[in-house]
Amino acid sequence: MGSLFPAAALARARAIGDLGYANPFSEERIRLERLILGDQAPAHDVWIMEPGQRDASPHLAALTRAGEDCIAAALARRATLTDIDADSWRLYGDVAMYVLYYRVENPFFKILIHPDSSSQRMPFWSGFRDDWRQLIGATPLADDPQFAPEHLFALCFQIRRAFHFTYRAIFGTTRLSAQLRADIWDSIFTHDLRRYRQGLFRRMYEISTLVLGPSGTGKELVAQAIGLSRYIPFNASNGRFEADYRHCHQPVHLAALPATLLESELFGHRKGAYTGAISDRLGYLETRHAAQTVFLDEVGELPPEIQVKLLRVLQSRTFQRLGDNETREFHGKIVSATHRDLGEAMRQGTFREDLYYRLCSDQIRTPSLAMQLQEKPEELEHLLQSVSLRLLEPEAASGLAAEASAWIRRHLPEHGWPGNMRELEQCVRSILVRGRYSPPASPRRTTTVMEQWLEEVRTGALDHETMTGRYYALVYAGCGSYEAAARKLGTDWRTVKTRLDKAFLDSLGDGG
Repeated sequence: MGSLFPAAALARARAIGDLGYANPFSEERIRLERLILGDQAPAHDVWIMEPGQRDASPHLAALTRAGEDCIAAALARRATLTDIDADSWRLYGDVAMYVLYYRVENPFFKILIHPDSSSQRMPFWSGFRDDWRQLIGATPLADDPQFAPEHLFALCFQIRRAFHFTYRAIFGTTRLSAQLRADIWDSIFTHDLRRYRQGLFRRMYEISTLVLGPSGTGKELVAQAIGLSRYIPFNASNGRFEADYRHCHQPVHLAALPATLLESELFGHRKGAYTGAISDRLGYLETRHAAQTVFLDEVGELPPEIQVKLLRVLQSRTFQRLGDNETREFHGKIVSATHRDLGEAMRQGTFREDLYYRLCSDQIRTPSLAMQLQEKPEELEHLLQSVSLRLLEPEAASGLAAEASAWIRRHLPEHGWPGNMRELEQCVRSILVRGRYSPPASPRRTTTVMEQWLEEVRTGALDHETMTGRYYALVYAGCGSYEAAARKLGTDWRTVKTRLDKAFLDSLGDGG
């Protein structure tokens, strides 16, 4: 049997095929691009968003050409072969998927920046179908449902939306920000996009996502990126998607709803169910299709009686309106978020364990601003520029960012930013209006130095030298002397004294 890819081109073809399924915010993408581009390797080790930048790789044109050249060579080689092995066809399908995606990437991007067109006929569907016929239609892949043109078209739009909304929701240049983007992508597609394409896309609504993190760290933005990036089937007969992605994300701010209305808002009610129920009402959970997402913000605030009813929804995918005996089906996906420690809430009996285990199959943690600045202090300038661009035109925004940076470094050099990005945004607005910012006199408890360190250990955000220095400082703080710390660490006291992180030791002494 012959191969569509000669030995000399096989490694590059595999890299192109794998690139189409790689998490674009992961280091795996960087490794694959380096294999494909060689000397034109990306400058960044993770994909970051610079203020005002369009969400496109500077190497996209070269990568697209590499994919087109690879598929053209495979098609030319096919004409010379009488029998082709199955592995070649699998690799060919991966490369073809990559090529097809980038032929519609820009048209889909235009839909995202002109969202009113998302519910209209897709004028480039016919061109995509012609490309599919050229690349896949006359191959053994054509009869495989996972390569059906309508499915690939829908998947291409989902991938473009996922990249767009994830990239724009989480800005920042730290590894913690990069990891958060990668976590969002995995939440949408899982870590195996091939398996997702093959059929898992039909079942993702069954997997609930729980977003955890301090207030002001972007939990709602994470949920929105997921909710706007669900798989929506494409109807080839009318040239339209079966739903408008803009209507597929439904946020519910639980803490803002009075307890007396919470059940009615979530589950709906029949006319006369209670005083004031003058007509039937659909609840937020009364979804129409699996592409819809209901975001339950501050789920830790749910009263026990509502927790029981939500648990039933997650277990049976059914519910009843208030005052109604008719059983209705819940079709969508649940994304929930809280800043509370649900482990402590379960120990105190205020949050049900069985509900937690229904919500937590997929977890995302948002890092605090203090953790990001500890990893990379110069990140403050980047974030100030990004916030300023939301308020002013680029030229004026640069001046505001510089003014805010100088004011913060002069007056708040050790500020812990307990309000996280939300507080930083208000700080910039205050400096814009009054030339100064006054933090709350009695701020809420901030994340301790020890908690920040443990989170950085968990996420792998520390290099070897920093990790060692802080651990030496921690042991020294517990032992009280260099000699005792050296005995515990299995080294000499001079090494402990030289290598421990003195700044971290001081912060521990301040109550961290």
